[in-house]
Amino acid sequence: MTFPRLLKSIVKAPFMAIASAIFGVLIAALLLLASFLIHLIGGFEQGQISQIVHAVAKQLPLVFGVGGFVSAFATDAPIAAVFGSARWATGRELQKLSAKDDGLLTGRDPTTGKLLRYDGPAHLMTMAPTRTGKGVGTIIPNLLTADRSVICIDPKGENTVVTGRAREQFGPVHILDPFGVTCKHSAAFNPLDMLDPDGLDIAEDANTLADALVFDEPGMTGDAHWNEEAKALIADLILKIVIAESPGRRNLSTLREYLTLAPERFLGLLARMQDMDEAGGLIARAANRHLGKSDREAAGVLSAAQRHTHFLDSPRMTAVLGRSDFRFADLKRNNATVFLVLPPDRLSTYSRWLRLLITQSLTDMARDPASPARPVLYLLDEFAALGHLARHGSHGRLWCPALADPPGHPSAARHLWSPSGNLPVECRRPSGLWRQRYRNRRTDRTLDRQDRRAVHHQVLERGQELVVRAHLGA
Repeated sequence: MTFPRLLKSIVKAPFMAIASAIFGVLIAALLLLASFLIHLIGGFEQGQISQIVHAVAKQLPLVFGVGGFVSAFATDAPIAAVFGSARWATGRELQKLSAKDDGLLTGRDPTTGKLLRYDGPAHLMTMAPTRTGKGVGTIIPNLLTADRSVICIDPKGENTVVTGRAREQFGPVHILDPFGVTCKHSAAFNPLDMLDPDGLDIAEDANTLADALVFDEPGMTGDAHWNEEAKALIADLILKIVIAESPGRRNLSTLREYLTLAPERFLGLLARMQDMDEAGGLIARAANRHLGKSDREAAGVLSAAQRHTHFLDSPRMTAVLGRSDFRFADLKRNNATVFLVLPPDRLSTYSRWLRLLITQSLTDMARDPASPARPVLYLLDEFAALGHLARHGSHGRLWCPALADPPGHPSAARHLWSPSGNLPVECRRPSGLWRQRYRNRRTDRTLDRQDRRAVHHQVLERGQELVVRAHLGA
C-alpha cells in the first residue's frame, strides 16, 4: 500500500468503524427482539440459551466496529472474481497516459476529456463485437493523426475513403484495391520483384512466398504431406520464374500458368528445369525430386499446389500482382501509407493475397538496416484471416519484434495493432504464432464485451494488469 492510500485509510477507518458499530447495534436489537417475542408467544422461561443470546448481542457492536475499522485498510487487497485481479486506473495513472503528446491513441479520460496515448514498444489488441466502434474509436483516429508509416488492412474500404486524403500530409499513400471497393485507382505490388536472382537468400525467399500461398482455413486443414510437398513445388517454380523468365513474366500469373499446363507440357517444363545449373543446382534438384515421385503422389502434389493458387486465376489479382509501385522497405526510411482493401465477402477466397503482402512486408523490413524514427504501424483488422505465418514465427519471431527479437535487431521497428470482432482460434490454442503475438501485446482495448468465454480468456491472459476505463469520442 502506498503512503497516500495509507493516509486515506487512516482517515476513513473511524467513520467505517462507527457505521459498522451502528449496524451491529441494529443487528443486536433485532436479535434481542426476536428472543423476547419467542419467549413471550411460546411461554418459555428464559434459560441458558437466552443468556447466550444476550451475551452475543452485547458483543455485536464491538465486533462490527472492529471489522469496519480493519476493512478500511483491506479494501485494496486483490479479490478473486470473474474478472480476475484487474482494477480501474487511478486519476494519477490516467494523468500519466494523458500527459503524452505523441503515441497511439487508445482512449479518452472520461473525467478530463484528455486523450490517452501509448508510446511503448509492444503490440496492441482491440476486441469488440460488430458495430461497437472499432473503426471510429481506434482505427480512424490513429490514421488521421499518426505521423509514421502505416500498413492497414481495410476490409470495407471505409478507412481508406475517410482518411486517405489526410494520410497524404504524412507521405505517399498506396491503395491496393483489386475489387474497386473504394472507387479509387489501385496501386500494385509484385512480391517476385523483391527476389534477387543472384542473391544468397533467393531459395529462402521463394520458400517464404510459398509458405504464404499454402494455407488452409480453420476447419479445412488438408493433409500435411500434400501441403508441404505443394510448398516445395511452388517454391521451386518461383525460383525458375525469377531466374529464367523475362521481366514481364516474373510474376505469380506465370506460376499459375505453370501449374495448369497440360500434363505433357508440365513434364516438359520439369525436363527443362533438370538442365538448369542456376541457383546452385536447386532448380534441377527440385525437378528431379518431383519426377522421382510415383504418378499418384506427383498428381496429388500438383493438385494441392493448384488448389492453393486458384485465386491467381482472377484478372483482378493478376493486375494487382503484376507490377510494383513501391517497396515495403521504404516505409522504414520515409513515411508512407499502404491500404490493403479486400471486402469481407471475398476475404475467405483471397486471404492468401493478404498473407503474401504482409509476409513480404515483414521480410523486406527485416532485411533493411534502416531504423525509423517511429515504428511502422500495422493495423491488422481481421488479422485472423492471415492464419499461422510459421516462417515469421521461427525466423527472428518478426511478429513480436519489440519484446522477442535479439537486442539491436533492425526489425524491432514495428507496432502491431489488431482490431478484432472476437478472439481468433489461433490465439486460443496452447501454442502457435498468433498466441505468441497475442501474449506479446501490451495494451488491450475491449468494447462492449459480452461473450463470457472471450472475457474469461482475456482475464487469464491479462493476469494482474492495470485496466484503464476510458472512451474515445466520435
